[in-house]
Formats: sequence, C-alpha cells, structure tokens
Amino acid sequence: MKTRCRYKVTIEDESRLETVAEFSTTPVRWFMLGGIAVLVIMAVGAMVLSFTPARNLLPGYLKESERTANQMQLLRLDSLKMAYETNSAFLDNIMNVLNPVTALRQDSAVSSATVPLSPDSLLPTSQEEEKFVAMMREREKYNVSVIAPLAAESLMFSSVSDNAVVSESSRSSQRAEFIMAKGAPVSAIADGTVIAVSQSMRDGGATIIIQHSKGFLSRISRLGTVLVETGDQVAGGQIIALTNRGNGKKGEIVYLEMWHNGDSLVPYEYIEKQESKLPPYPVVDKDVGRGRL
Repeated sequence: MKTRCRYKVTIEDESRLETVAEFSTTPVRWFMLGGIAVLVIMAVGAMVLSFTPARNLLPGYLKESERTANQMQLLRLDSLKMAYETNSAFLDNIMNVLNPVTALRQDSAVSSATVPLSPDSLLPTSQEEEKFVAMMREREKYNVSVIAPLAAESLMFSSVSDNAVVSESSRSSQRAEFIMAKGAPVSAIADGTVIAVSQSMRDGGATIIIQHSKGFLSRISRLGTVLVETGDQVAGGQIIALTNRGNGKKGEIVYLEMWHNGDSLVPYEYIEKQESKLPPYPVVDKDVGRGRL
C-alpha cells in the first residue's frame, strides 16, 4: 500500500519547550488553501473597486458623458496654457524692444546662473568674433540711418500736439521731451493700433504704446487721462490722452520714444518739423529754467 505524503508545521515556544500550534496536511489540501486565499483576495479587491472611488482608476470605467466632460476640460486647460504662453512671449518681446539693455543683462544673468563657467574656460575674443560684432554694428547703423528713413517716407508722422514744444536737450535724444500745458490733449503721431496701456509710477503717469505700419512702434508716457484702450485703431493726429493736471505753475513734460524693427530712433528726426505757434500759456523750458510766453 502506497503511503501518502503529509506535511507538518509546528510552532514552538523555545523558552518553555512547549508546542504552541501544530498543522499537518497533505499537498492537495495546501493547494486548496492557496486557492481559497486567492479567491478571498480577489473578492476583497472586487469589493474595494465596487464601493470606493478607486473604481475611477480602471480604464474605460467612466461613463461616456463623464469622459467627454473630462476631455473638454483638458482641452480648455491646454488652450489656457497656450494663451498664457503666447501672452507671456508677447509681453517679453515688448519689454525686450523697450529695454534692450536690461533684457540682455537678464539673459546674461540667467545663462550665467544656469550654466556656471570656470575662469579657465573663458577664451579671449577671436578675430572672427570681432569681425562678426563689427558687421552687426554696421548693419544696425545701416538699419537706423538708411532703412528706417526709407520706410518712413510713405508715412506721415506728426507731433503729439500742435502747441507742444520739444526741449532743445532732447532733439538728438532717443526720448523726446514735449513741453505742454496742463490738461492739454495728446495725439497719436501716426495711424496704428494701441497694443498696450499701462500706469507706471516710474514714468510719472500713464503710458500708451502704438504699433504703426512698416515696423514702427511708438511709446508716449507721462500722460494723465487716457482716452483709448488696448486694441483700438487710432489715426494720426487723433487725441488719445490728456496731460496731467498738477498743482504747480509749470507745464507738463510728455515723453515720446520710437522704434523701427526693434532699433531705437531719434523721434525729432521723424516728426513733422513745421514751425508751430508758441502756446499762449507759460511753458517752462528745462534748459533755461524760466517761463516764457
């Protein structure tokens, strides 16, 4: 007669030499116990997935309406992200155009912070690099002295006001100073689209940025009351703001800056140089330091 194999598991307390528990069974029963344990685990898992929020993690469990709603929310999130990145890039470009030196310093600071260089890795400037830098400088001079005036020939630029007076010190500067009366109207220098309207304590009032045709951009700052909004189409000579109304007896200073394809221009060289009538009210000349009629 063939004997059956049996396995025995004994749990003993060695300190007392006593048997705590003892199990003895055959391999078939071990397989049966393992199968029962697997079934119990599967039943517990099914109950967890059926009666807890974990069922939402199952692929394909969501209803068709819920899945569609989730997809629409994801699409909206992607659209908002794209709009945010586009607006951020647009604002960064404007800041780079308005403050190219500051933008260059920030880029240099970021690059030096992210990728620290060893002093041994800084090589002297080669002749090719010097030639390239000289070529880019000549190209920038050519853009400012030749291309910008040619592009401006078909445009009609005008002063910010018929009664405004350009200070002598700013006629060769990239930021023209117009001396005007308090509460006087300020006009756009040419046709264009208002792309930004902001308030800045540093500029001493409101600022309006207008995009003109053929790559020209103008910024008028130190304004009081603004009469246009972002996105408005304006014509040359159209009143877009009023100057500040201070308590002092002196006139107001309005700044005008111009760019062409990112290159800074001297505004006095592009606005109409017609002899304007002096305003009938006192205007303070910063260079002279006294009022004149």
